[in-house]
Amino acid sequence: MLSTTLLNRARSLRHRTRLVGLALAAVTIVLAAAGCDPVLPAGAPIGEPGSTSTLIGCDAADTFLTITADTHLDPSCTYTQGIEVTASDVTLDCRGARIVDVAGNRSLGVHVHVPVGQDLTGVVVRNCFIEGFTNTIRVSRDGFRSLPAGAEYLDDVGDITIENNSLSHSRGSGIFINAYVTGVTIRQNYISEAGSVGIYLEAGSRNSTVTANNLNHNGFANVNPEGTPEDIGGTTVLTLQTGREGIAIDGSSGNHIVGNNLVANAAGGIFLYKNCGEYSTQKPESWWERRYGADDNLIEGNIILASPTGIWAGSRMAENQYFMDCSDPAYVSGALTAVHLDHAEGNTIRDNRIGLVDNAIRVEDDATTVTGNYIEADDPTDRGILIGTKHRTEVLDQPVSATVVTDNDVVGPDGVEAYGWVHGHTATTFTDNTLNGSTATLQPGTQPTINPFLFVIKVWVP
Repeated sequence: MLSTTLLNRARSLRHRTRLVGLALAAVTIVLAAAGCDPVLPAGAPIGEPGSTSTLIGCDAADTFLTITADTHLDPSCTYTQGIEVTASDVTLDCRGARIVDVAGNRSLGVHVHVPVGQDLTGVVVRNCFIEGFTNTIRVSRDGFRSLPAGAEYLDDVGDITIENNSLSHSRGSGIFINAYVTGVTIRQNYISEAGSVGIYLEAGSRNSTVTANNLNHNGFANVNPEGTPEDIGGTTVLTLQTGREGIAIDGSSGNHIVGNNLVANAAGGIFLYKNCGEYSTQKPESWWERRYGADDNLIEGNIILASPTGIWAGSRMAENQYFMDCSDPAYVSGALTAVHLDHAEGNTIRDNRIGLVDNAIRVEDDATTVTGNYIEADDPTDRGILIGTKHRTEVLDQPVSATVVTDNDVVGPDGVEAYGWVHGHTATTFTDNTLNGSTATLQPGTQPTINPFLFVIKVWVP
């Protein structure tokens, strides 16, 4: 449930006409908090089943279903065991039917997948209500961990469309695009109350389009103000955690994230970073090498509202990932400390509308273009666009380089840090940016709080 304060802030924003589209996002927040029954994003199913599509009726609703040809569901049924799609050129059209993890222990609502060595293209998943599961929808290549460098994309697993679905209450991510999957279109979905990230683009995936989705109030599964118990060296401590963001671009490249509404997600809107090779010794059976950065992505025309951070390129660059048990080398290490290089280069952040956030746009890796964004701050401690990263600059003498900041507009109260840098920067282009309609300059800024550990705001002994 969202707080009354947050709802009031969202409602007040409806009267600010310059934030085009935020009125719609604010209304969505209010409806979600009020517990209204979900509807399909288009209001009704889109498209029609083809003449060769097979109906799976209520007699199979409690059966795990494997789909290898065009299939549609009965909207009067609730399907409880999950569905997999394992063949190319297949449309799964739920027609408004529900797929619900009634038992509360199922892994995947809809799983589109084939083994490594096979192609999978031309799949469409649409018009579904999916609730629960670890992931409501996942697209995978089974056995991807075995793929050697340079051979990850020899199979064609892509040209997959996920559209007009209402996805809620997953324990993990809502939509999860797994490693080395390419060219997925995720459009016009409503994703809410995912325990973790709303849409997750896994390491090595690339060239997907994420557009016209609404992602609201995701990432709160581990956010407990009373603390979450953790074991540190045999001692039980409590941790206050950040939660997760609406869209995670984790070592995924060449994606277009365009025209989405992201509202009240726990940690922020859109984060770009590279997984450090987590749990390399703690969980060696599930470890795999992350080879690529979150590079060359386009983040355009999105609306981000009511989250701590809007868009963050290199979101793990200065974070202590000691408890992630990373295989990447640490260049800052010590007792309970491990800082690793993050990788999110060459991204473009363009024409987004961001409001009610503490930090609108943060840039902690190189060659980022930030242009045409409109940012509305409501507190003088808010930051608009902030360039710079702490440890890489101070320890390796590698300040953030080649950032282009042009034609952005920040509106806010006196004292707001509209355009700032921390720990140094090089080869920055800064032109035609405004604050409250007047020409602005790039100023020394204030370092946002760096949490003691990644995802952890506070640690204490109960």
